[in-house]
Amino acid sequence: MSFQNQHHRYKRRIDKHWAPVSIEVMLQEGPEKKISILKKAQQQAAKEILHLEEASAFIEKLESEIKKYQDELNNNDPSSTSQSAQGNEPQTTETTQVEKINWMGTQTQLAYLVRLLIEKRFLEHGEHWKMIADHYTVKGKQIGNQQIATAIGNVENYNKESKPIKAETLESIVKEISSLKD
Repeated sequence: MSFQNQHHRYKRRIDKHWAPVSIEVMLQEGPEKKISILKKAQQQAAKEILHLEEASAFIEKLESEIKKYQDELNNNDPSSTSQSAQGNEPQTTETTQVEKINWMGTQTQLAYLVRLLIEKRFLEHGEHWKMIADHYTVKGKQIGNQQIATAIGNVENYNKESKPIKAETLESIVKEISSLKD
């Protein structure tokens, strides 16, 4: 059975496996880290998905994602062969601006969501505040990693339940994603 046929046949199951991996990949910086996550997911899928065709389809999806990031890595590699056309001209490094996700809730809600994702092990505890600051704006405004870290402290003092407004909505989203992980 071809990859397309397998993918179509097992689409819901593949999507269930892909959801937590895609979140983890999305939150990583740099293609090397993303490739590493995807390769680990392949190894885990090979061990844990018992149905052979389903495992094969999911692993092939991961392989196509790896190839995409490998191509990105090769295109950004100054030693790649595409540079030979430039001859001996000096190399300039370009910094690319990553388009940020514009969070329309409050900083405290974003911080609460991050805390939930850490609790459910979708994010690792570490430099997650910097990562959030690098990839999000709040209502179109830049946020600093210290601001977002402070906002999570505000959650503790926000009310007696230590939850921001509309926390139930965020909890239900994370609960839904968690059910896909199992």
